[in-house]
Amino acid sequence: MWTKEQSQTIEQRDKNILVSAAAGAGKTAVLVERIKKMVTEENIPVDSMLIVTFTNAAAAEMKEKIRKALSEKVTEMPELQRQLDILPRANISTFHSFALDVIRHFFYKIDLDPDFSICDEAQSAVIREEAMDELFRRYYEEFSPDFERLLDWYGSERGDDGAKVIIRGLYVSLMAMPEPFESLQKKIEELTLDEEEFKKTDAYGFMTEAVCETLKGICADVRKMRDLLDEHGVSSLSNKLEARETFFEELLKSADDGDLTKVYESMDLEPNVRLVSAKDEREAYEEIKGIVGKYNDRSKKRINDMKESFFAESLPDMLLSLQKTHPIAGTIQRMLTDFDRLFSEKKREKKVMDFSDIEHFCFDILKEEDVAEYYRNRFEYIFIDEYQDTNVLQEAIVARVARDNNLFMVGDIKQSIYKFRLAEPEIFKGKYEKYADGTDKKSVKIDLNKNFRSAPAILDWVNERFKGIMEDYTEEAYLYPGNRCRGERSFPPEVRLIDMAEREDAGEVLKELKAGEAEALEVCRIIGENAGKEYEVVETVNGEEVRTRKKINFRDIVVLMRAVSGNAQVYAEAMKKFGIPCYVDDSKGYFDTIEVEVFMNLLRLMDNRYRDSELISVLRSEILGFTTDELAELRNRHRNGTFAEAFIAEANEYESGSSAEKEMHASQNPRETGGGRQDIDESSGRDSIASKTAFAMRKFNTWKSWALSLPLSDFVWKLLMDTGYYLAAGAMPAGVQRQANLRALCDKSRKFEENGQSSLYGFIRYVENIDKNDIRTGQVKLLGENDDVVRIMTIHKSKGLEFPVVICAGMGKKLMYSTTKSKVAFHKDIGLGMVIENPEAGTEKKSLIYDIILKKIHREEVEENIRVLYVAFTRAKEKLYLTGTVKDAEKYIESEELNTSGDTTCLSLLGEIPDVKIVEAGSLVGKSAEQNKGTLEESETRERTDEKAETRERTGYDAGPGGGTSQALEIDRRLGFTYPHAEAQEIRSKYSVSSLNRKAHTPASGSNCEKVAEIGFEFSLPVPGFFQGNADLSAAERGTVYHRIMEKLDFTYAEADGKEYIEHRIAELVEKKILTENEASSVDVECINGFFRSEPGIRAVRAARKGLLVKEQPFNLMSERGGERIIIQGIIDCYFREGDEIVLLDYKTNRIDPLKSFDEESERLSGLYGEQMHLYKTALEEATNLKVKNTYLYLMSVGKALELTV
Repeated sequence: MWTKEQSQTIEQRDKNILVSAAAGAGKTAVLVERIKKMVTEENIPVDSMLIVTFTNAAAAEMKEKIRKALSEKVTEMPELQRQLDILPRANISTFHSFALDVIRHFFYKIDLDPDFSICDEAQSAVIREEAMDELFRRYYEEFSPDFERLLDWYGSERGDDGAKVIIRGLYVSLMAMPEPFESLQKKIEELTLDEEEFKKTDAYGFMTEAVCETLKGICADVRKMRDLLDEHGVSSLSNKLEARETFFEELLKSADDGDLTKVYESMDLEPNVRLVSAKDEREAYEEIKGIVGKYNDRSKKRINDMKESFFAESLPDMLLSLQKTHPIAGTIQRMLTDFDRLFSEKKREKKVMDFSDIEHFCFDILKEEDVAEYYRNRFEYIFIDEYQDTNVLQEAIVARVARDNNLFMVGDIKQSIYKFRLAEPEIFKGKYEKYADGTDKKSVKIDLNKNFRSAPAILDWVNERFKGIMEDYTEEAYLYPGNRCRGERSFPPEVRLIDMAEREDAGEVLKELKAGEAEALEVCRIIGENAGKEYEVVETVNGEEVRTRKKINFRDIVVLMRAVSGNAQVYAEAMKKFGIPCYVDDSKGYFDTIEVEVFMNLLRLMDNRYRDSELISVLRSEILGFTTDELAELRNRHRNGTFAEAFIAEANEYESGSSAEKEMHASQNPRETGGGRQDIDESSGRDSIASKTAFAMRKFNTWKSWALSLPLSDFVWKLLMDTGYYLAAGAMPAGVQRQANLRALCDKSRKFEENGQSSLYGFIRYVENIDKNDIRTGQVKLLGENDDVVRIMTIHKSKGLEFPVVICAGMGKKLMYSTTKSKVAFHKDIGLGMVIENPEAGTEKKSLIYDIILKKIHREEVEENIRVLYVAFTRAKEKLYLTGTVKDAEKYIESEELNTSGDTTCLSLLGEIPDVKIVEAGSLVGKSAEQNKGTLEESETRERTDEKAETRERTGYDAGPGGGTSQALEIDRRLGFTYPHAEAQEIRSKYSVSSLNRKAHTPASGSNCEKVAEIGFEFSLPVPGFFQGNADLSAAERGTVYHRIMEKLDFTYAEADGKEYIEHRIAELVEKKILTENEASSVDVECINGFFRSEPGIRAVRAARKGLLVKEQPFNLMSERGGERIIIQGIIDCYFREGDEIVLLDYKTNRIDPLKSFDEESERLSGLYGEQMHLYKTALEEATNLKVKNTYLYLMSVGKALELTV
């Protein structure tokens, strides 16, 4: 079962172990097995282990897997029950959780108040800004020459924001270090070193590396130029370039020897070679002149960049300039120290600590030898998962509690992609190299490089791509297939480039098509080519690997991007058009959602009513319902001052009008309908706008009074309900999601209150800090892992996951590098670098250290971008696709073949890629959206060719010449397509479910008289009380009324507030002309209210709270009747998910015979509607691939549920 390397990982003891586990190598299974053996075979208590990972979810998953592994053995080893009992208390947690445990036990060691709480990132940001403001206020009061110089250098005409950004950024970087200010002091001292001492620093070492790397690139460019010239017989020019090649080879030798002074002195001695061929070689040269020129241009750019960064002056002169930055560096150091003190004081005053404090306080406590000794004795073994993501401070914490032979570290440096969170892959690399040389007898490294996830063709492709671009990607790091019987049907990855080059015959649609839209269409095509198809799965059964086949569902497909914000919505819209259900996993989009933005604007108005944009937003929203014309007219009447002043003036003028005037317009005043939105007589002109404005002002005043008198969280919730905005959000597209987002906002106000804060202004600032500081706050997740949708997520979010089909999109987008954002840069190895400003002359110059840091950071970011791609590609199990758009595919491929496009895009990082497929953008827009939509729907009617297949084969939209196929498989599409070409198909007719139901129960001539009697009886019974009083409505019309009400009800409110809410909602439907007064009067509210007390009603409410309830779902179902193919159409009243199964529900308003028992009537209704519900069940199961476990009729007339067996 286990490979040799896995077995060694499980069995090795009494050594520090570093496991380099490649993607898909089964590291978690190995780790759990190792722990299980220690507990079951060596009697090591599970609570004597420290098991650390990086997320709470990962820690919970690890604990559950250990619990399961031990539970499987408890029958044969009853003594394991004690281990299971203590497992919940075991130290299986994140670094922060362990650090917090240390603090809670030994808080007195650092004089910490034990009554502390943990503040979140947003609260920390608020306190941090308070400390920053106080810091600068104090420095302004002193206004020392050093501080004035700092502002001259890094301030701006608009104030001191630039200086604040510098202090803030440096502070974050420093806090990842165990002793930040001591480390900073040492680096600042290096700014005054002489030449000989400077050459011993890490900064000079990296500078030498960078120069050597650049010179190697120049030599390679010249070599390629000469080879190309020789191949084409242009030897005269090749010979001229020989001197240039020799010159740079000599410079490279000097740099390799560490003699950069010689390189500097020789830079201007480069041989001048004109790229002109001999006359007799001119024709041959013309063929390759362009390519030679590109290599030449790149080599010149490299030379100029190197000169500008490292050789603009001699090293002594650069060190003199560097010394000029020392006083400013000292000022920055003092400000950072003072800021840390102020920030810490403010947090202590509030009795809170942030996430950075937790690890620092833990480290401070562990510096006490007795505490460190306590933990060394307590933990027999220490396990660190995802070790490649460890930072310097975390490594220092581990070093304090580990022994010299009890540390187990597992990770993969190739998957270290969290540099932005201050992860240090160099820690893993350094330890790997140390353990590999064999000098440390108490340490060992193990490589797990067999991949049990991806198909062999994917592994081969990944190895081929990364061996030339990823550092140390040798055969030892290669991915090797772990499953013996895979490989017969392995598909190599595909790279598809969408060519946006405009052709002469390009139509207007193509000219207007944006790159993202074109790529989204191609992604839809790829999804269509795969959804519904089958793939091979290798599973282990009784120790043997066996093949099975599985169908590709939507949930098996993922679209990965570097960033989803601003990108994913384009793809989501395209998928929506083609009937592909999708979900965008966006961790930053919460405050950009319209519902949260509008409601936050309302809260801002409660704090300050003179906010123009916020006021317009709220007036225009569903809360108050002003039209654009009304807002424009209001502004037209009051042209002076702000819009808020115009609004207030209009309201005041109306309120101060005569009593007679008010009475005249009283009938036009807005009426509350349980919410803030008003129905105004728009024909009333000016007076309508005036009364509407006055009403809005009165509501604002009322809401403001609530803000002043109610606790914050109570106010926010009451405001949300009184405005009606919660219900309005629920009526929008994706209403369940929007309501969940609004509830989350209320929850944030409650948590803010729980942390001792209570002001509305404070809460608004708190929320704005979340947004301003880019704190990750995604929309509320209502999606489960079994929901059948295509996921769109970032590559970072996908880490640790796997999917049968992976589409890496946006591979042609330009990569963003962060090395030029600040005029002060810090690197833990290099030091503190600055741009040297000369305010009097208006000039600036980068210091040597600053340039070295920029180069260092850029290299690290390039390396991380490569690792990000590795993570993306290794998520794929069966199929991998890369897509990207380029302006001109031919030119792009040429630049890739020449490798002259550098590291600007994800594709360019990969270098030359064989077998790239070019997709002309025009082929994606050969049809209109409606035509594509129709064809997709048509494809759903085609019969499967393989009778053993569980799903139909579907062809897709015509993508033009050379195009592929696509499919529409989204649940709504499966259930609700509009069949476009009935006359052209073999299908003879369409039936509604109700017509089929009647047909099923209509007897043939002279037969089934009992049925005739039953159906006749249906129409002869007296009308029950709940239908009396309105003879104008037929039974069918009354049934429609009940169905419409059930569709419009919010089940969660109906269950909570009962008849009051139902009556209120019916009144709203009348006001909105959805129901008439006659229809509303025909309704017995108690009959509807009874549903929410029934078993299926209670379960439906529970599902509604989770966003798993669907109402009024139309469907079309292919079937056969009498040997003919037909389409059956219908509407499912309601269904909801419970786990991986579905509950189906249908409302009936049938009259019940009072002369018969309910059991007798139940039998009759079961027979009457059994066929109908069977069709509904079939449609649902085919559309969702889930089983319908319960089917209910809810009988409105008696308030009872009837379960059917269909």
